[in-house]
Amino acid sequence: MKNYSVTKIDTHTHTYFSFDAAENGNSPEKMCEEAVNKGLDAIIFTDHIEVNHEVEHAFPPLNIAEYKKQCAEAKKLYKGKLDVYTGVEMGQITHYPETAEEIAKTNDFDYIIGSVHNTKGEQDPYYVDFTKIPYDKIIYTIDKYFDEYLQLTYVPYIDQFAHLTYPLRYIKKAGIDIDITKWDSVIEQILKNIIKNGKVYELNSVYVRKNIILPEDHILQMYKDLGGKKIRLGSDAHYIEHVADGFAQAYELIDNIYKGEIK
Repeated sequence: MKNYSVTKIDTHTHTYFSFDAAENGNSPEKMCEEAVNKGLDAIIFTDHIEVNHEVEHAFPPLNIAEYKKQCAEAKKLYKGKLDVYTGVEMGQITHYPETAEEIAKTNDFDYIIGSVHNTKGEQDPYYVDFTKIPYDKIIYTIDKYFDEYLQLTYVPYIDQFAHLTYPLRYIKKAGIDIDITKWDSVIEQILKNIIKNGKVYELNSVYVRKNIILPEDHILQMYKDLGGKKIRLGSDAHYIEHVADGFAQAYELIDNIYKGEIK
């Protein structure tokens, strides 16, 4: 892939091929149109493949053939205006590693984002009412999440690691304060692995878009102190209008820490 200014490429977007965006009208073509309108140079489509769902049949699987076909059509349509890449966001890779590796090897995606949406035996935090969960259970949930995320960082074919503070998004939304420094040791090891393996750390702008205050500054400072410089912004857009949304504020956070070192 080419090098782009951090704010000129959206590395994490979802079209109507994702099970959680199927009714949103966000075709690859329309997402490209919005990317051009927002002044982007490139966009990466990263529709969901939740590996545990593929095996357990919890949600409809990604129609990879049709997805790649429509992305290719959009790429052709926007040639010279926008660089278009067809990727995927793979969740819960470590639950079924052999299945995940087979998916990655046989589909020739341009880019693979790795994420953890739910840990083994647990619900996705999106569906959890944390106001009804005992505090010690919340701590256990976060412990388990970061342990699985650490294991994810050893998967060699992942290009970018998504929304490291994912469960905190919903815990904070429930009005529960969590001291992220309790997990500094495991977060440090996660970041070290990302840096060591030459991978990309994602700053997810959904936190800005939804006005959820998370410890992104603390983690970014740690990443910088460890020598990390590969950062990309991802909107996690599931709607057309959310492409590149929150990028100005997210980049300001990066610039406040890196003082112009990252463009």
